[in-house]
Amino acid sequence: SQQSDALREKDDHGLSSSSISETTQNKEKADCIINEVPDKHDDSGSSSSSTPVPATPPKICHHPSYDQTLSTSSDLFEGNDTQRAYSLSELDPPASRLERMRDWWLRYLGGKIHFWIGLIAMLLIIADGAFFFFLLVGAHKLCRPRTDCEPRNYWYNWSIQFLNVLFTYLATVTLPWRVSNTVHLFGRKRPSKPGLDLYGQPTEEIWFHLRQMKRKFIVIFLLLNSATQWANQAMRIVFYSYELQGTFPGSLWTNIFFVSSMLCAGVAGFCQLHEEVKLRREHPERFPPGLVELIKHYLQVVCCRKKRCSVEECEHDFEDQRPLPEREERERKRCLHGLRKLIRNDKTSLDLWGL
Repeated sequence: SQQSDALREKDDHGLSSSSISETTQNKEKADCIINEVPDKHDDSGSSSSSTPVPATPPKICHHPSYDQTLSTSSDLFEGNDTQRAYSLSELDPPASRLERMRDWWLRYLGGKIHFWIGLIAMLLIIADGAFFFFLLVGAHKLCRPRTDCEPRNYWYNWSIQFLNVLFTYLATVTLPWRVSNTVHLFGRKRPSKPGLDLYGQPTEEIWFHLRQMKRKFIVIFLLLNSATQWANQAMRIVFYSYELQGTFPGSLWTNIFFVSSMLCAGVAGFCQLHEEVKLRREHPERFPPGLVELIKHYLQVVCCRKKRCSVEECEHDFEDQRPLPEREERERKRCLHGLRKLIRNDKTSLDLWGL
């Protein structure tokens, strides 16, 4: 009997150790059960088995692949070099010294410092543009008559001078990107078909997936924007005061170059935005949604929480069966991850505008 008990203990130990791997493999499947039904107990058992057992609370199915993507997402300012899957020495023809110098310059302009400077410049343009507009239409209480008086004229001149300095900075800092893409599109050294970067190698940046004719059209107007903005800045230096820029010939030269610069930027920006939005709609699985789509999706989750809507009124997904605060937090993380992916995918598109 002692030998049989020892053999039985040995078999039980081996069986329990062999079931560990099987239990681990089935753990994920067990976590995905939405409504777990309690087991039925045998009536012939003890009296304690007849006691009703409470149902197990619902468990939510997690998606490890998406959670891993969130936790290992790349940095917000990941550049072209980190995405490059080829070596410059393996290119045919090899990268020239001029191309390497271009890469260094573009890498410098695409760093964190210039990103934040460009973002601050955009915010200052919005603020100063609003101040200039209010002075232009007389929406102030500085003096009377509101469209021609002091100190209104003084601040009006300085606001437009500062606005032109900001525009000139963006037109200058974006010139290397604009010239590089122009040489790439109109040159013959590297192929510029859709999907190929400045070295003619495959890339996932959405700018390089636009049609060649559209990219040529956009970069031509971007170069015209830079040229007319420099001319506008020169005219603002020559006709520096309110009296000089308000009388002929200052009123002609300052206004004609200012309007020309704005028109060129508007045409290029509208065409680029239209083409990229169309490309995202045609290939949503390849290119991340735009900023408008990310904000719209996040607001839908927030509005759903405020209305206390049921799960059926929201998206029909396992993740939406979570508690509402948890689902909102998860959508916030998804929106942030989508924004990071958008910036990486739109890096060249943003660099063309100083971001």
